[in-house]
Amino acid sequence: MVLAVTAGLTLVGSSTLLAAPALDDVARPASPTETASRDIQWRDDASCDLATVDALAARHPEVRQFVVLATSTFNDTAGTAFTAARRANEEWVCQTEQQIARFGRTGTRPLVERRSGDGTTPAGVFPLGEVTAWDGERVSVFGNRPDPGVRPGVGYRDVRPEDCWGATPNTPEYQRLFARPGCPGPEDEWLLRFGDVYSHAAVIGANLDPVSGDEPGEPPYAAAIFLHRHSYTETGATRPTSGCVSLPLLDLATTIRLLDPQLTPHFAIGPTSWLRTTA
Repeated sequence: MVLAVTAGLTLVGSSTLLAAPALDDVARPASPTETASRDIQWRDDASCDLATVDALAARHPEVRQFVVLATSTFNDTAGTAFTAARRANEEWVCQTEQQIARFGRTGTRPLVERRSGDGTTPAGVFPLGEVTAWDGERVSVFGNRPDPGVRPGVGYRDVRPEDCWGATPNTPEYQRLFARPGCPGPEDEWLLRFGDVYSHAAVIGANLDPVSGDEPGEPPYAAAIFLHRHSYTETGATRPTSGCVSLPLLDLATTIRLLDPQLTPHFAIGPTSWLRTTA
């Protein structure tokens, strides 16, 4: 099956909710009635770095779908993103073209070497995260806009006014989605406040299961690490993030719609040479 993809937009934006681009231009996922043996959505005209995917797959054989978020060096704040998956015939194929991605304002760093607030994006191979919200809902993707069309088995949450993602180190709420409008801690994220930057956001499973940093004295490796929409300056330039990875809106929606629990999706983040040899 060939996936139609619309190029991402470059918008002058803010954290307020803007008029929504036409997400219907991005192909919807396949029917939920299809079985686990079905083939995947992919683009026969797409080009991506399958050499890196092959190297990752050799070390992570259980993974059948990678979202590769790559830079040239650990210091870079900009790089590329693409999604690749293993077909039923075991062939790896590109599900998207390479897209423009932004990373932490101080680059990327292996998870155990970084700390919350240092401005780096965690480098490594991480699953699509899943957390239990304060009301019991299981969440892997959330947003200040309606569900863009996630696949069955991917929990999508419409952001509530109470939703606060704990990011203050060494507190019980660290790396948890709890209820507190406005958020109490200095580093906690009130999801509603982020507006269209969190139009849709996928949870990157860095420092999840188990969490380090929710007890006194534990190293706070990472909290609130998401794949979300670009933030823009007043001139329309993209900004680096505080530790997440960002994409243009329509590229983000395409990626989120492709995430397939049957393929054990993982995010591979870091410099290309490091991903090929170490991650």
